[in-house]
Amino acid sequence: MMIELTNIEDTRKPVIDQILEELERKRKEAASSGNEELANNCWRESEALKVNILYIEAFENIKSKKYRDAWNDLERCEIDAASIEKNSDSDFYARSRCYFIEKQVSKWQSLYPYCVFASPGFKVGYYTCSICNHKVRPRSRCSHVKGKIYNGELCVHVAHDMEFLELSIVTKPVQKYSVMHDDETLDFSLINYLSDFLDNAFENWEAHWTRKSFPFERFSQVTPDSDCPCKSGKKFEECCINEKEISIPHVDFQFFKEISDDKAKVRFPY
Repeated sequence: MMIELTNIEDTRKPVIDQILEELERKRKEAASSGNEELANNCWRESEALKVNILYIEAFENIKSKKYRDAWNDLERCEIDAASIEKNSDSDFYARSRCYFIEKQVSKWQSLYPYCVFASPGFKVGYYTCSICNHKVRPRSRCSHVKGKIYNGELCVHVAHDMEFLELSIVTKPVQKYSVMHDDETLDFSLINYLSDFLDNAFENWEAHWTRKSFPFERFSQVTPDSDCPCKSGKKFEECCINEKEISIPHVDFQFFKEISDDKAKVRFPY
């Protein structure tokens, strides 16, 4: 069945739930009858559809300036797309738009100002396989591989007897949702600027990080004790206050459609 799935209104059509329910019914029937190939195919189709829906919801949250909700959606897309890629051929991964979503998620994440995260540490008593319930030990493992699908079910290792040990502050977290920032104090102008140009989640775009120099006079609003616009980490008075031009970080966005001249103007952040 061909369906239109581009914007948030499309995700709310009754036919989407009907398709997901039918795929789940077929998956269970196939698994019960031992038709592993069909069960696995149903899992792939269902998970790919869910990732498409989640990515559209992330885009909608970005457009609505719900940046934290979008961040969490993007991480979920990243995780789920990785599972699909591990259990699919390249043709399905591309055809289902999961490859596109994977690339776009990474680009959206790179525009976020988040840089401090919480990372909890746990002691785990033991793990069991979600497929066969085997107790996983270094020298006693079942035949199932974590992250692969078996008869339409994803294999994961289930942790038991967990004990919380510590909470670390990190810059490169395993789980990206554990942001330590207060969004009210952060600058989301790059994301807001980009989203104004996009009409739907599946428009392609690129971001090229570079630097751009501006005359000193353009920075008249920057006080001497403010952080230097060049992002050196020093105060303005200790860095570029005597320069004729100041080089600041700049992002060139590339779009694959016509952009009006008034919208394409360089936006100066100071």
